[in-house]
Amino acid sequence: MFDSSSTKKTRHKVMMHVELDDGIERLMALFVAPGTRVSDTLNDNRMFLPFEAADGSVEIIRKEAIRRVIPMESATQVIRSPYDILGVPDTASDAEVKAAYHKAMMAIHPDNIAAKDLPPDFVSLANRMTAQANDAYAKIKKMRGRAPLSVAAAVP
Repeated sequence: MFDSSSTKKTRHKVMMHVELDDGIERLMALFVAPGTRVSDTLNDNRMFLPFEAADGSVEIIRKEAIRRVIPMESATQVIRSPYDILGVPDTASDAEVKAAYHKAMMAIHPDNIAAKDLPPDFVSLANRMTAQANDAYAKIKKMRGRAPLSVAAAVP
């Protein structure tokens, strides 16, 4: 029935936010075949998918119970506008951009992630996402003609 001589398929771990029908959002990983998109995996003919929880355990989730998934990173790097990264329209006011930046930092800051005792994969991903958000905020400030504040500039 189970042939141990058969080769296993290689899968890539994709970290994502998964929102289930009960409204709870969780950080989980889905294993996706090389060259396959997350959407292809979600739309294949299986009724259940295995997800790896933050503690390393594997949970089998019924596809119908998945309300929404948001991949935290993608195998193919798509160039996104700094406004998209912060989740604001390009017509947003300076105050809206600043509020979105601070909200993003509260959600993805590596110290917050590490304090939740999540695996190193999540902390590493949080580092990359924080760098993206910092870069996006600096680009918006530069495009709008305002130099980003730095600690060195604030000290007389």
